[in-house]
Amino acid sequence: MWVILTDPTKKGNKWSRDDFFATGRQDVETSLQKLQGMGIQISFGRALDFGCGLGRLSQGLASHFAFVDGVDVSASMIEQAKTLNNQPPKVTYHLNVHGDLSNFASGSYDFVFSIISLQHTPTRFQRNYISDFVRLLKPGGVAFFQTIHTHGWRRLVPDVAADLYRKLKHKGKAFIPMYGIPISRVRSCVETRGGIIHTCESSPCAGYESRFVSDQYVVRSPAA
Repeated sequence: MWVILTDPTKKGNKWSRDDFFATGRQDVETSLQKLQGMGIQISFGRALDFGCGLGRLSQGLASHFAFVDGVDVSASMIEQAKTLNNQPPKVTYHLNVHGDLSNFASGSYDFVFSIISLQHTPTRFQRNYISDFVRLLKPGGVAFFQTIHTHGWRRLVPDVAADLYRKLKHKGKAFIPMYGIPISRVRSCVETRGGIIHTCESSPCAGYESRFVSDQYVVRSPAA
């Protein structure tokens, strides 16, 4: 749980199950209220939680949507998510080890949601996933997702060099990588698929302010 939500006060197995999933419900509520404040209407049929981990957000989405699919690249996370699933009739978890979402049918989702996940995915795969977010939306569907982009001195460091440094620094131990994607590249991925960026809001990336900026996107699929 700490790997998913790295609250410093919770390090060392201090997250309780109830508190952990409560943060997911709150994040979903906050995001949906934000969309409502923008005047964006959502159909509460089927939602996709990309980078679902243990299902922190999937369970929150299930309070609003008829069906929720959680998808993650980690087999161990998916297995634990299934164990922790409190709403099995509504929530299904999927292991996806592809560099895209080609296993999921186009036009299947009313809502695609992803926060604090894409930023840990190499940029070349982020491009594929973001493009597929748009492809997966039903006409009039909405994608709400978050990425980061580099700024300051970090813009001068290629990801391959940053990865090498991290490996040397951590001496073979596991670490959590961070990968940025420029706003212009996200815009290209969305518009190439016919999506419309409704808003893009940037803010300091908590804990990494000197290196990254967090970007939050609301993307709409054209109505039929």
